[in-house]
Amino acid sequence: MAKLHSTIHPIIHAAGAEQRHPAWAVMSDRRRRHTERVGELLWDWSGVLGHGTTKRIRWRAAGLLHDVLKGESPKTLRPEVVDLDDAEEWPGSLLHGPACANRLRSAGVDDEPLLMAIAHHTTGHSDFRALGQALYMADYLEPGRRGLVPERAEWRRRMPRDWYAVLGEIATAKIGTLLERRIPIPAITAGFWQVITAPEPPPGWPRTGF
Repeated sequence: MAKLHSTIHPIIHAAGAEQRHPAWAVMSDRRRRHTERVGELLWDWSGVLGHGTTKRIRWRAAGLLHDVLKGESPKTLRPEVVDLDDAEEWPGSLLHGPACANRLRSAGVDDEPLLMAIAHHTTGHSDFRALGQALYMADYLEPGRRGLVPERAEWRRRMPRDWYAVLGEIATAKIGTLLERRIPIPAITAGFWQVITAPEPPPGWPRTGF
């Protein structure tokens, strides 16, 4: 099982408790507001689920941090993600997640479930724990997003109690968009899809958001 450190790193505390982004963030004001809304969704869901303060700080931090390198150029980010499988084949638009996770890791953050959530918040990952699943959904559902407004509102209303049904419906919508645009489905997303559509969650996966 991935390591969960009991002490919150200062960067994670600043993001999750004080809603402050790291000094190395590169993003627009609009993107900054997006991360804040994602963080608030995660804070709210974790509260409904009865999580303690430390976990709620971690969850909101994941929302605040997931897009902090969205404004950085792919040329700058690609050398930071050489540890990725098939790194050279990753689209430039997806590099900000794994690059952010690697910068956090280099700064001393060793909360692997949080780092994985940030690294793969766009693609999904078959090894996600609850935080990874939650960030994947919150990134898609935050109320500032355009398009599918009624659908997103309904999914938010059902969260976090209807966790797995909403997760599957969001994955279906996201993969459907790739198919409509004739964009190849990444292998990592295909693996995520296989896991979330299995009759039973695999060992280690949360069966609810609790």
